[in-house]
Amino acid sequence: MSIPKDILADDITNTGRNETLIGNLIAASMISDAIKTSFGPCGFEKMYIDIMGESTITKDGGTFLRKIDVEHPSAKVVIDGANSVDKNVGDGTKSSVILVGSLAKNAIELIKSGISPHVIVNGYQHAAELSLEILNEISETRNLEKGVFFDLVRTALSSKSMPFLVDNSENLSRIIVDAVCCVCDFKTNYIEVDDIKIEEKLGSASDTNLVRGVIIDKTIDNGLMPRRISNAKIILLNEELDTVRTKTESEIIITSPDQMSSFLEAEQTEVMRKVKNIAESGVNVVFSRKGISDVAQTYFARNGIISLRRVKENDLFWLEKATGAKMCQTIEKISPNEIGSANQVYEKEIGDDKMVFVEGCKKPKAVTILIRANSKKYLDEFHRTILDGIYVLRDFIQNPKIVGGGGAFEAVVANRIRKVMMSVDGKEQLAIEKFADSLEQIPLTLATNAGMNYLSTLSALRSKISSSNNGRCKWYGIDTNQRKITETFSKKILEPKILKEQVIKTVNDVISILLEIDDIFMKTPAMFTHTHADGTTHTHKGGSLEHEHHNEKLDRLGKEQRGSHHYY
Repeated sequence: MSIPKDILADDITNTGRNETLIGNLIAASMISDAIKTSFGPCGFEKMYIDIMGESTITKDGGTFLRKIDVEHPSAKVVIDGANSVDKNVGDGTKSSVILVGSLAKNAIELIKSGISPHVIVNGYQHAAELSLEILNEISETRNLEKGVFFDLVRTALSSKSMPFLVDNSENLSRIIVDAVCCVCDFKTNYIEVDDIKIEEKLGSASDTNLVRGVIIDKTIDNGLMPRRISNAKIILLNEELDTVRTKTESEIIITSPDQMSSFLEAEQTEVMRKVKNIAESGVNVVFSRKGISDVAQTYFARNGIISLRRVKENDLFWLEKATGAKMCQTIEKISPNEIGSANQVYEKEIGDDKMVFVEGCKKPKAVTILIRANSKKYLDEFHRTILDGIYVLRDFIQNPKIVGGGGAFEAVVANRIRKVMMSVDGKEQLAIEKFADSLEQIPLTLATNAGMNYLSTLSALRSKISSSNNGRCKWYGIDTNQRKITETFSKKILEPKILKEQVIKTVNDVISILLEIDDIFMKTPAMFTHTHADGTTHTHKGGSLEHEHHNEKLDRLGKEQRGSHHYY
């Protein structure tokens, strides 16, 4: 039921209560249907083409949802919830959207059968609380070991695009695990994801490798400088080794050629004084955020010193962490604590470009993963895939508990919720049962995308889960490679507990918001885009009201056009 138009202003539209509630839930389910087919190892890619014609090919849920523009406010709520999951745990965006969509469809059925949205919200919240309690009960603690790290990363990467791009995905998993182990502080269970630099270059994906140090996408300043230095002593500068331009307008009055020569000579003398101080400190590699003059480069080259100018601030940050160097406070007095070290610094040709490698650092707290792919689109997807693997390990390190993957966790929780719901009185029991049904959509979506029969998989999965509740929890889920139900722990298909916890909390919040909105009042924009019966589409004031255009020379913006001319 909507409010009569006589009560509201002409530029206010009212959707109506029943239409609003059902429309919000339908919008959420449509977003779910759009992304469901890309879920799991057998999911499909999504392609997005922007207004410039640039295409993005991805299976990453967060990337796809951020790319698409949606008008419906409820669809935006679903996408914001998925982005929240992606921001907090780095994965689980598609799972959260699929769950919200399934809960929305089930809520529509309950509403049409006469159950109040408040009862449904209470039932869903009760079921979410039960899910979190069961999660804490059945999740298993593991030591922070490379074997568990490897299984978690391999599970995460299996649902991404990279198995189709990399011949040996296990090698990629090891690269990610080694990178995380290098930069992680296991005493405090803390890892800073930004300490892992990801450098991209076109080439063969099999050439992807880990460098225990930093790669700088620049060339050595001067052709006379050495191309490789062993036992490198490194200094980081934020000071000009060139003539300095004043920040304010200034004037120097010179009356003779001798004065000009003296002025230029004084400038060069100041630069050379700084350069000699650097050379005398024992440094043989110089990274500067600012400029280095040709005179300084020549002096460095004669003394066997490598220099790189205009290095990015982020690269200097990584160099600090990798080499142990500190940003030099003053060249006048260089402290030994400000000098870093590395086994070797060298220039190497990667693809069509030359890059500088700072390698062999002692206990580096920053490393670089050099990724290679045969196109920029695949490089971008490769980058997103590696980040997902890193985030999964970060989640496990922060809370070292795991659950079974392949939809096993959702199937176990759904089974236990059905047993508990019998003790709940009233219609809320129906909402709890629908929540359990929605959890099963995770393994069933995996199975459907893998080509398995929906109903056969559902009955077989429920049967196996029900018969395995005696004693230790059995993690029966979907093995998409074999296209059958299997015990995922024995197959080492694992996921971090904290990821599942975040998904359940976010899904419950999103569906509660959608169910608690019963009406929409919208003010018509001042400039209103509309289409007439003859197909003419344009924008102008008052476009929401009934009107006709008698002037056939109006353009799509509702403005009168000049008559046609054969010349200007």
